[in-house]
Amino acid sequence: MLNWIVFIIAAIALISISSISRAKLKKLKDNEENFLLGGRSIGPFVGAMTLMAAGYSGWIFIGSSGTTYVYGTIEILAQFFFALAITFVTLFFSGFLRKRAEEYGGLTIPESISASHDGSQTQKRIVHFLAGAATFVFLSIFIIGQVRAVGYVASQWLNISEELAAILLIFIIMIFTMQGGLLAIAFTDSFMAVGMVIGALIIFGTIISDVSFVELLKSVDKINPELVNPTTSTPYGKSRYGIYLMLPYTFLFTTTLPYISIKFLGFKRDIKTHVAALYTIPVGIILTTIPLAGLYVFYKQPNLANPDTAMPVFLNTYLHPTVSSIITLFILFAMLSTIGAVIQSLSASLSHDMYMSITNKKGAKNPLIDRLAVPVVAVFAICLTFLAPDGLLGQIAIIGTGGLISMFVGPIVVSALIKSNITICLISMIVGLASNLIFTFGTNLGWVEIPILAAACNSLVYFVLSFISNGYKLKPDNLKTKSI
Repeated sequence: MLNWIVFIIAAIALISISSISRAKLKKLKDNEENFLLGGRSIGPFVGAMTLMAAGYSGWIFIGSSGTTYVYGTIEILAQFFFALAITFVTLFFSGFLRKRAEEYGGLTIPESISASHDGSQTQKRIVHFLAGAATFVFLSIFIIGQVRAVGYVASQWLNISEELAAILLIFIIMIFTMQGGLLAIAFTDSFMAVGMVIGALIIFGTIISDVSFVELLKSVDKINPELVNPTTSTPYGKSRYGIYLMLPYTFLFTTTLPYISIKFLGFKRDIKTHVAALYTIPVGIILTTIPLAGLYVFYKQPNLANPDTAMPVFLNTYLHPTVSSIITLFILFAMLSTIGAVIQSLSASLSHDMYMSITNKKGAKNPLIDRLAVPVVAVFAICLTFLAPDGLLGQIAIIGTGGLISMFVGPIVVSALIKSNITICLISMIVGLASNLIFTFGTNLGWVEIPILAAACNSLVYFVLSFISNGYKLKPDNLKTKSI
C-alpha cells in the first residue's frame, strides 16, 4: 500500500509539473515550434538536469550496479565519462547546434540536418525523410528494452504484472508529453533528476556509514583484485586502456542521438552554457557514485547468483523499507526520463519529419498533429514491446543507437568544421549505416568500437568529399551565408 501511495503522489506531481509547461506554452504561443522545441526557453538549470536525467537513465541504478558487481571500478569510470561528455558538449557544441537549427529553420535534428545542407528541394526531402525514418526505426528498437525494464521494476514494486506496469507508466508519460512537448519533458526530467540525486546521496551515505571508501576498496581487492585494479577494460574492450574509447563514444552519443541532442535546440538564445555546466559537473559526479552499490554488495555478498540483482539486494537488505520504496521511485524516474524523451523524438519524427518530407509542407503546422502522434507512438511502443521476440534484443538495441551515431556524426559534428552539400550528406549517411552493419555482423569488434569506427567512416567520407567539392577548401568561394 505504501508503494502505491508514493507512486500516486509522484504521478500527480509529474502531471502537475507538465501542466505548468502547458501554461507557459500558451503564453508564448501554442504552435508547433514551441511544442517541439519548448519555446526555445530552456534555461541552464532545467537544461542541465534534463540532459543528465536522459543521459544516465535507469541504467545507472540497475544495469551499472550489476556491471560493477561483475567488473568492478572500470564501470564507475565509464559512467563518469558520460558526465564529462555532457558537460563538454554543453559548453562547446550546444551553441552551434542551436544556432544552426535556428538559422536554417530546423525544428528537429533530422530537419536541421536536411535544411543546413545546400541542394535541390527533392534531395532535401529525401534526406529529411531518411533521417526521420532512421530515427523512428532505430529509436523504436531502442525503446523496447527501456519499456521492458521499467515494466519489470514497477511490477516488482507495485506487485502487478509487468504488462500492466508498463502500460500504466507509459500512460503517465503520454499525458505529460501531450501537454507540453519538449518543455514538459524538460520540466519533468528536472524533477526526476533531483530525485536521482537524492537517491544517489542516500545510497552513498548508507555505504560510507558502514565502511569507508578506502576500506571498501581494500576489502574488495582482497576478494578479487581485478575489480579494483583491472588489467582489461571488459566489458568496454579487451585492452587495459580500451575504457578510454568511452570518451569519444559518449561524445558521439550526446551529440547525435536525437532524444538527447534535441534538447540543445530548445536552449534559450541567451543561455549561459557555463552556468549549465556548473550544474552538470556536480550532478554527474554524484550520479557516478551510484554503481558503488554494486561494489558494496560484492563486499557483503561476493557469491550473488544473479549480478543484475545487486541494486535490488542493496535496497531490500541495507535500507529501511520506506527509504527503499522512495529510492525505487527514483529509479523509475530515471527510466521514465529516457522513455519520455525517446517517445517525444519518435512522435516528432513521425508527425513532423516524415509527414513534412512526404507532403512537402513548408513552415510550422498546427501542433495538434504532433500531440496526437504521442499516443500513437505510446501504443506502438507498448505493442512492439509485447510482440518483439526476446532473442538478440540487446544486440539490436546497440545497432539502433550505433546506427544513428554512424549516420549522423558527419552531418551534425563534422559539419561544424567544413561546409558540405545535400548529396554528400546523403552519401555519408548511407556509408555510416552500411559500415555499422558490416562491423556488427562481419567482425568480432566490441559494442563501443563498432559505432566509433562506423562514425569514422562516415566522417571521413563526409570530410573528404566536401573538401574536394569545395575546391580543396573548408568552404566554397561562392558560399552564401544566412544570418540569424
